Amino acid sequence: MPVRQIVSNPHFGAITPEKLIRAAPSLAIWGAAAGSALALLGSDVPLVKKDVLSRIPIAGSYWKVEEEQ
Repeated sequence: MPVRQIVSNPHFGAITPEKLIRAAPSLAIWGAAAGSALALLGSDVPLVKKDVLSRIPIAGSYWKVEEEQ
């Protein structure tokens, strides 16, 4: 009598690659929305404006802060 080979799917908790691929577009949209909200709300805080927003590669010139010498 041949023994069947046990096959297990890779998983992390209850998250399988199939579930992750199915949820990836939604997670990307929510992540972009959260990042945009943080940029909008943080643009009035001088420390965030100087240290974070002004160092974004393409859009950083919009929030450029003059350096004090």
